[in-house]
Amino acid sequence: MATVRESPRAALIAEALEARREELIGVGLEEIKARLPAYGRPDPALLEDVRRHIGEHHDLLCTVLRRGRPAAARQFEFAGAHAALRARRGIALADFLEAFRSYHNVVWDAVLDASEQSGEAAQQALAAARTVIRHIDLATTQASAAYLEAQQLLLADSDRVRRDVLEDLLAGKPPGTAAGLAAARAAGLERDARFVVIAALPTDAPEDEGVLRVAANTLAAAIAGRTAPLAVARHGEIVVARALAAGERPSLLAPLQKACSRMASRGLMLAVGVSTIQDGVAALGEAYREASLALGRIVATGGVLSLPDMSTFEYLMLRDDAVARRLIAPKIERFVAEDREQGGLLTRTLLAYAEADLNAKAAAETLLIHVNTAHYRLARIAEKTGCDLRRLSDVLDLLIAVKLTEHQAGR
Repeated sequence: MATVRESPRAALIAEALEARREELIGVGLEEIKARLPAYGRPDPALLEDVRRHIGEHHDLLCTVLRRGRPAAARQFEFAGAHAALRARRGIALADFLEAFRSYHNVVWDAVLDASEQSGEAAQQALAAARTVIRHIDLATTQASAAYLEAQQLLLADSDRVRRDVLEDLLAGKPPGTAAGLAAARAAGLERDARFVVIAALPTDAPEDEGVLRVAANTLAAAIAGRTAPLAVARHGEIVVARALAAGERPSLLAPLQKACSRMASRGLMLAVGVSTIQDGVAALGEAYREASLALGRIVATGGVLSLPDMSTFEYLMLRDDAVARRLIAPKIERFVAEDREQGGLLTRTLLAYAEADLNAKAAAETLLIHVNTAHYRLARIAEKTGCDLRRLSDVLDLLIAVKLTEHQAGR
C-alpha cells in the first residue's frame, strides 16, 4: 500500500505562525472583507463564522508544518458546517474559494517574514513550501466538496418547500408550515396579493429532469420584480407565480420570449402560457387553469401565449367555437383557405389593415409596400369575399374567419 512521503518538518515556521495567530486571522478577515463584497456587508454572525473558519485552518496548517505530513481528509470535516452557513447566506462558490485564497496569501506573506528571522528558518521555509502547497490544494478540494454538498442539500430542501407552498396555494389553502409561510412571503404571495401565473412545458420531454429546474429559474429571473417569483418544477412542468405591485401591469411577453430563446440554445424548447392578473392568492388555482389553457394552445409548437398581452378579441378567438366556425360565410371560408395555400399574402394585408384602424396608407407603411398596392390587395379581398372593407362588421367577420382558421391549423 502506497504511503504519503513526509516532507521536512518546519517547527520554526509553525511556531512563528502560532505566535501571530490572532494577528494573521484578523488580517485574513479584513483582506476577505475588502476583496469580496459578499463578505463586506454587515452580518456579524457570518463574519464571526469566517473568523472561526480561518482559525481552524490556521491551527491545522501549523500542525501539518510541525509534523511534515499532509492532513487526512477527515481533519477537514470542520469545513462542512462553515460551508453550509455560506450556502445559506447566499455566498457563491467562487467567493467561498476566493476567501480561501485571500487567507492563504496572508499565510504566504507570514511564512516569508518568518524565513527572514534566521538561516535555519529560511531553510525550513524553503523545505516546507511543498507541504504548504499540498495542504492548500487539499484544503481547497475538501472545502469545495463540502460547499457543493451543502448547496445540494439546501437546494433540495428549498425545492421541497416551494413545491409544498405551490400545492397548498393551488388547493386554495394557506401554506401549512412556517417555512412555507416564509417562502410565500418572500415571493410576495400573501393573502391579498395581485399576481399572474406562468405554466410551461417542454415540447419534448427532456432526458434530465434537472434541466427543468434551470428553465424554471430562467423564466423566473426574466420576469422578476421587487420580489423573486415562486418558481417550481414538478411533474414534468414548470409553474411560476409572480406577484405584482398595486397598479402594475407588466408586459411579460418579450422577457419570456427571450428566456425561451436562452433555453432553446441549450436544447430545451418551451411552450409558455401566462394567466390574466388575479387578486388574492385564493384565486391562484384559477390563474393556473388560465395559464394551462393558454399553454395548451401552443404546446405542440412552443413559444409564449400571454393572456395579459392579448386583446379581448384575440382571447375570444382562442375559444375556437364550433358554432362560430359554422357561421362563417362559405365565400369567406374559401378565401381564407385559398389564400393560406398561396402563402397568405392577402391575409397579411387584411391583418395590417385592421391593425392600422382601417387605414390603407398606414397598412402599406407597415407592410413596406406602395399604398396603391395595398388598395389593390384590399380590392381583391373584397372581390373574393363580397365584403365591404369600409364596414367594421364585414372586417370583423373576415378577422374571425382568419383567426379561427389559424387556430384550427395549429398556428
